Amino acid sequence: MMESLVVLYEDAGMVVVDKPAGLHTAPLRAGETGTLLGLVIERYPEVAALPGLKAVEPGLVHRLDRDTSGCVVVARTAEAFQALHAAFREDRALKVYTAACAYPPDAPPEDATLRIASRFAPYGEGRRKVRVVLPGGRAPGVPREVSRDLYATEARIIGRADNRLLVAARIRRGFRHQVRAHLAQLGLPILGDPLYGVPVPPGYPQRMYLHASRIELPDPATGARIVVESPLPQAFKDLFPGLSSVERSTP
Repeated sequence: MMESLVVLYEDAGMVVVDKPAGLHTAPLRAGETGTLLGLVIERYPEVAALPGLKAVEPGLVHRLDRDTSGCVVVARTAEAFQALHAAFREDRALKVYTAACAYPPDAPPEDATLRIASRFAPYGEGRRKVRVVLPGGRAPGVPREVSRDLYATEARIIGRADNRLLVAARIRRGFRHQVRAHLAQLGLPILGDPLYGVPVPPGYPQRMYLHASRIELPDPATGARIVVESPLPQAFKDLFPGLSSVERSTP
């Protein structure tokens, strides 16, 4: 059954929608249906005529992986697209993800903050994965195609239950799979992540436990700061009893 569109914020220039896990953000090729962007265009047909990062992504300012849920920003005018695209490119947009991660034996204490900055290199079958390349080093076996820029992630432990941690990860400029690969590099693999993570414990909803929970960005018309939040899905609450107090501490 096709998903219905959940709108978290809208104005004349942009809309922020809530993407469910398992739904592609945009088509991979012309003519593909059943995507979040398709739902947006059904409700906001003006989006179809806009520029995009690719020809099949009119109005789309950024993507989420198929199995990640949460906030996605789409422009409604060409002027707004250009302004929003510049804000993302110039690190003026802040994205906060919430992830459920495996509990390592030497897990940091609650409220601990971990930081990592790296370049990335594609690797693996079909180049589906990225390898973290720390400053001053180069990943073994990846002599070429390392990203030019550094990408930073700040992770804070905001809750724990049994053998799992709830982590808030903040990024500005984003690279493909950045949060997933960086958390794994920090020893905090995401539950249900098929590329970098670990299996979900038996008896819990089977999904990748990564949610784009908050986005802050300048209004494309006025420059005023806009903050939009997406509530954590029920699956996260199943993993972390008493999550209401944790949600209030999420940055």
